[in-house]
Amino acid sequence: MNNPQKILSSLKVTGNLPSMPQVLIQLLDSCQDPEVEIQAIATIVDKDAAISAKVLQLVNSAFIGTRRAIRSIEQAVVYLGMDTVRNLAISISVQQVFRRVETNGLLSIDRFWHHSYTNGLLARNIAQAIQYPDPSEAYLAGLLHDIGKLLLWMAFPGSYAPLLLKGIRCHNARLAFLEEEKLHVNHCQAGAWLCEQWYLPSLLADAIRFHHHPIDEVRHALPLTKIVCLADLLSHNQPDVPECMAAAAQLFAMDDATVIQLVSGLDEEVEQLAEQLGIRIPRLARTSHDKEPESEEAHRETSLGLITRIRDISQLNGLLESLLRAEDQDRIIAAVEQALKILFNEDLCLLMLAEHSSGRMIARTSRDNPLMRETEGFFFIPDDHPDSLPHRAIHHRCLMHSFQDKSKQPSPSPLFDTQLFHLLGCQGMAVVPLLCRDHLEGLLLIGLQAHSFRALTSQAGALQMVAGHAAIAFQLERIRREQSERIASERLQAATLVARKIGHEINNPLAILRNYLHILERKISQGQDIVQELAIIDGELERLAQVTRGLDDLSREHTPPRREQIDLHRHLRTILTPFQAALPPESQIVLTLQPSAHPVVLDLDPGHLHQIVHNLVQNSLDALQSKGTITLRTEIDRNQVRIHVEDDGPGIDPAHFNDIFNAGFSTKNDTHRGLGLSIAAALAKQMGGTLSGAVLNGTTTFTLALPT
Repeated sequence: MNNPQKILSSLKVTGNLPSMPQVLIQLLDSCQDPEVEIQAIATIVDKDAAISAKVLQLVNSAFIGTRRAIRSIEQAVVYLGMDTVRNLAISISVQQVFRRVETNGLLSIDRFWHHSYTNGLLARNIAQAIQYPDPSEAYLAGLLHDIGKLLLWMAFPGSYAPLLLKGIRCHNARLAFLEEEKLHVNHCQAGAWLCEQWYLPSLLADAIRFHHHPIDEVRHALPLTKIVCLADLLSHNQPDVPECMAAAAQLFAMDDATVIQLVSGLDEEVEQLAEQLGIRIPRLARTSHDKEPESEEAHRETSLGLITRIRDISQLNGLLESLLRAEDQDRIIAAVEQALKILFNEDLCLLMLAEHSSGRMIARTSRDNPLMRETEGFFFIPDDHPDSLPHRAIHHRCLMHSFQDKSKQPSPSPLFDTQLFHLLGCQGMAVVPLLCRDHLEGLLLIGLQAHSFRALTSQAGALQMVAGHAAIAFQLERIRREQSERIASERLQAATLVARKIGHEINNPLAILRNYLHILERKISQGQDIVQELAIIDGELERLAQVTRGLDDLSREHTPPRREQIDLHRHLRTILTPFQAALPPESQIVLTLQPSAHPVVLDLDPGHLHQIVHNLVQNSLDALQSKGTITLRTEIDRNQVRIHVEDDGPGIDPAHFNDIFNAGFSTKNDTHRGLGLSIAAALAKQMGGTLSGAVLNGTTTFTLALPT
C-alpha cells in the first residue's frame, strides 16, 4: 500500500494544497504569544472584512446575548475572548479556502458545516462535563474533525465522488475504510496532515487523525482524542443508542443521564450559531449546487504567502542551527547579520553586547559589516539615555521602532536616537533586545528607511526568534568563556596555595638554621663541642633539599612518605632541642618533654613527624610570646600513640576549632598565612593518623594520634 504521507505531500507539488489566509496566519501567530495585547488581535481581525463582520455579527447575536450593541472590533474581542475569536476566524477562513467545493454536486457544503458545528458544540459540552481545562480547544477540534473530506474532494474529485456515493448510507468509519482502499489515504489522515501544514497544535491534529479508531484503542488516548471520538459518535446517532452509552461509559465513565444532558438543547444552539454564520441548515438530505466561483487572484496570493512562509521557516531553521553551532562571538555576530540579510534584506545592523560588570553596551560587528570601522570602540550606557529607543526596548522587553503612528501628533526623536540614525545611515531604526530567560545579553539595532520598516515589523515573530536564538548563543558563549576564565583562575589559586605551602615548609627549617647559627656562634666563642649542632643543621638542610625537589611539580603538595623506624622520644628531644637552645636567657618560657613510661618505636616518615611537631611547638611559642609553659607529653593506648603539645597561653576560641585546620585560616596577625595547621593535618592523614585540638581548664592542647 502506498504511503499516505507521500500521497498528501504530492499536493504541494500539484498546487492543490489549500493555503491558509495570511490574516489567519498572523492571528494564529499572535494568539500563541502569551503577552499579546487585545489591541493587537483586534488590529489583525480588522484587516479581514469577512472575519471582522462575522465577529461583530456573532457578538451582537442572540447566541451570545449581549445587553447592548457592540460596534468596536476591540470591544468584541474583549467580550468574546481570544480563543473564541481564533476559532471563529479559523472556521470562516476554512470556509473561504474550500469555497470551490460548493461547485461539486455530491458534497453538500452546508450539510458538512452543519455537521461540523454540531460536532464542535458537542465536543465543547463533553469537555465541560469532564472538566477538560480548555473547552475552546475541544470545540475547535470537533469543528475541524472532518476537514480531510474537503481536502480529498479537492485533491481527487474524480476518484472521491464514487466513494461518497458508497459511504453515504454508512458510518464514517466505513467511509474511512473505503477511502484507504481506493485512495490509500483516509479523511482522518488527510485532515491531520492539513492541520500540521497549517501549524495548528499537534494534539488537535492527533484528535482528527484518530477520531474513527476503535473505542478499545481510543480509551488509552489523550483526553482531546477521546472527546472528539465521542462527539462524532453522538453526532451520527441518537444519544440513547446503546453504542453511544457504552462508549461514553468506557471513555469517561459517564452515566446515561449525563450523555442525554450533552445533547440537550443542541439543535437549537446549532440553529442559532448557523444563522449567525450564514449557514443554511439542510432540512432534507439534498446537495447544494450554488456556484460561487473562487477568486483566482486571492487563491494565488494566499498560495504565494504560504510558499513564502515555508521558505522563510526553512531558511530560518538553518540560520538558527548555525547560531547555536557558533563557537565564538565573531561567528555568532556573522550568523545574526546573515539572518537579517537573507530573511529581511537588511544590511544596516549593529549588535550592542552587554558588559554586565559596567552596564555598558559595546558595539560589535562582523568584518564584512560596512559599519565596522565607524563603530570601533563605540559604546553607550542605556541608563544615561532614559528617553532613548534602546532604553525603552530594554525596559519593555520587546521590539521597539522609531516610526510613529501617523494618526498621532509627531514628536521629535531624542538627540541620542538621532545620532544613532546618523551612525546607521538611515531614517529610523528598530531595536530588538536579546533576551535569554529574561537576562539581557545585548541589543540588535537595525537601520531602516521609511518604506522598509513595515516589511520588517510584519515579520516580527521571525525577528524575535532570531533575536532569542542569538541571545541563547551569546549566553552560552559567555558562560563557556567565564568557565574557562574561572578554571584558569582556580588553577592559578591552587598553584599559588601549593607554592605558599612549600614556602611555609621551607621557612620552618630556615628558622631552625637561624637559631642554630646563634648557638654555634656562642659555643665556638666559648670553645665548646658543636658536633651535635652540626648534625642537626645537616638534617635541616636535607629537609630543605626535599622540599625544593618537590618544586618540579606544584600539583604535588608533599613528597611520598619515606618510612623508617624511629625512637619516638629520642626524636622528640631532637625536635625540642633547637627551640630550647634558641630561647633567650631572659625568657620565662619553660619547654619540657614528658615521655610515657615505656619506650615507643614507630615506623613512619621522620620528616613528616618533625614538620607536624615543629609547627605545633612554634604555634605555642607564638601564643605565649615571653612567658608560660609548653609541654610535650606522650601516651600509649592499645594500638595508638598520642603526642600532646600543651600550653597555658591565651587559648583559642572554641568556635574556631572547625576552621583552624583549613588552609588560609589564622587567629594570628595578618602576616601569617594560616597554612601550618592545614599542612600538619594533611601530613598526619598521610601517616594514617589524625590531628585534633581542644581547650580545657586554661590549657590549649593539640593531639597527634598515630597508629603503633
